[in-house]
Amino acid sequence: MESSRSLEHVLSMQGGEDDASYVKNCYGPAARLALSKPMLTTAINSIKLTEGCSSHLKIADLGCAIGDNTFSTVETVVEVLGKKLAVIDGGTEPEMEFEVFFSDLSSNDFNALFRSLDEKVNGSSRKYFAAGVPGSFYKRLFPKGELHVVVTMSALQWLSQVPEKVMEKGSKSWNKGGVWIEGAEKEVVEAYAEQADKDLVEFLKCRKEEIVVGGVLFMLMGGRPSGSVNQIGDPDSSLKHPFTTLMDQAWQDLVDEV
Repeated sequence: MESSRSLEHVLSMQGGEDDASYVKNCYGPAARLALSKPMLTTAINSIKLTEGCSSHLKIADLGCAIGDNTFSTVETVVEVLGKKLAVIDGGTEPEMEFEVFFSDLSSNDFNALFRSLDEKVNGSSRKYFAAGVPGSFYKRLFPKGELHVVVTMSALQWLSQVPEKVMEKGSKSWNKGGVWIEGAEKEVVEAYAEQADKDLVEFLKCRKEEIVVGGVLFMLMGGRPSGSVNQIGDPDSSLKHPFTTLMDQAWQDLVDEV
């Protein structure tokens, strides 16, 4: 669909390295990554290295964006795998090599990503070999049975497309006057939830094909406890969720300028 195609071309973190870039404004995701590191370490330690293992291990970071966050995640994976291999090899330096795939939409600033990577490894021994893989993670990105570890950190909240229902004028799901689900009708929320369910199923189907037997998929994403009161329609919602309210206001200002 046209909405899906256009979304893939425009939906990405702000590139470059100026004050408005994602590189300079990624403290929130960095905090979440730090909190999740023990869970990531536990997950990596569960990998079955004896199954589907070749001369090198392949790692993919899906929705990598740019900046130190993605490098921090990958370095954690490589470090934990290296220690695990050392234990298996009786404490000797592992001969296994690591190949890392940084993947995001084609609109991602891969130039900035790899420029930062070169600066990071300049003058030091490279811990892994790197490559970029542009494309949506709601589609197949790799051959069957190729990946040993796949991580996606704070990226799965981005849907593959805007639900068609919310753009149909006059329908119950039409999100009239809004670009967010904050304060929207129940039907709008349900349309987004339906799209999210569909996208997650497609994501898991693709990864099932790409990950080796015994491999690991680690996903960090936002969520809401089952049974909790829905924030939509909550009179205090604007105080509890200021980001969504301000985003909606900002977008509306831009629309009014057209």
